[in-house]
Amino acid sequence: MARLPLISDDFVRRTGLPDGRNNAIFRDRKLTGFQLRIRRMAGGGLTKTYQVEHKGIGNSGRKVIVIGDVNIFTVEDARCEAIAILKAVSTGDDPKAIRRARQNAPNWETLVTAFDTDHIEEKAPSTQKDYRGRIRRNLTPFFKGVKIATVTPDLVSDFKRKKRRNPTDANRSLAVLSVMMNYAKAKAWCVGNPVVGIKRNKEKPREAWLDEIDLPKFLAVLQKRAADDAMIDLIRFLLISGWRVSEARLLRWEEVELPRLTAHIQTKTGFQARQLSTDAATIIDRQKHRIGFVFSGRAGRFPMAYKRIRAVLDALCAEAEINRITPHVLRHSSATWSAVNGADLLELRQAYGWKGLAMPNRYVSRAEALGRQGAQKAADAMNVLGKPAAPLQKLP
Repeated sequence: MARLPLISDDFVRRTGLPDGRNNAIFRDRKLTGFQLRIRRMAGGGLTKTYQVEHKGIGNSGRKVIVIGDVNIFTVEDARCEAIAILKAVSTGDDPKAIRRARQNAPNWETLVTAFDTDHIEEKAPSTQKDYRGRIRRNLTPFFKGVKIATVTPDLVSDFKRKKRRNPTDANRSLAVLSVMMNYAKAKAWCVGNPVVGIKRNKEKPREAWLDEIDLPKFLAVLQKRAADDAMIDLIRFLLISGWRVSEARLLRWEEVELPRLTAHIQTKTGFQARQLSTDAATIIDRQKHRIGFVFSGRAGRFPMAYKRIRAVLDALCAEAEINRITPHVLRHSSATWSAVNGADLLELRQAYGWKGLAMPNRYVSRAEALGRQGAQKAADAMNVLGKPAAPLQKLP
């Protein structure tokens, strides 16, 4: 007995009718009941349609429901339709009625519009920008035109594979998609959330920071700059405060209480009160204007442009003769040096605006590792126990 084929895009494209036949049905080996039917038309051409065969209710025998032409449905879409029909049959529901409901269900574009109005607009500006950017760049090109009810775990896995070259971006996009599908589920546009259970990509933690070698070089270059340069002051502020770049560049004067060394800001994790060090407060206080954005090259009317911040930071790194860094590396550096100098988990969480303790713990662990390395280097240098040096061997 010949092995059943796997119905795929390639199989559909290259398969024709056997010699002497005007009709043939190919059953899929992956999904029982899913079929490809090929027929010869009166003019000699071929039609190819997807269909699903299922056991009828009671003694009505087997039934066949046509899904559609291969030029309209992709194999994945047809397979999703077949799964829905077979599930309906297994629960005693009318598969034709369910299929009609699925065909009339909202598509991806409807979900995006509704989700933006009902969910995204309630978020902080930085979160709005992040959500809309990931939807526009990553999700919509893949899910465009797809019926929400037909988004399956397999389809989500295909999206994840397509984005495998950028695993971190894929994970962030999957997180946005999961929120969107929960929203669709609440509106009864789909039965469950197909993102649940999809394993996320492994992410390599960002380890870049200004260490004991690069930090003095960077600070020496900063100290050469004028004290009244608003852009340089912003970079100084980012380094000593560890704020996210969006938090610092969008800081407004009405959010600052200098006498109390406090700023009340809207962050990506919600509204927060941030304590300011005296150095950070001094940098804020020496800005020439007192209205609008604190760090501004135009008397508070506009914030510093992110691209301009990157360009100036690149120039500083080049002058300091260190590797280029992003503004976020200044945050890593601030948190690491804070932990090295003894800040505990709760102090780090409060100072840097994290919700939980996972991120602070990363910096405390790094500080402990650095401390162990430093202690070992000191012990190796002093060698108070008189341990013999390791023998050197000449390699052939």
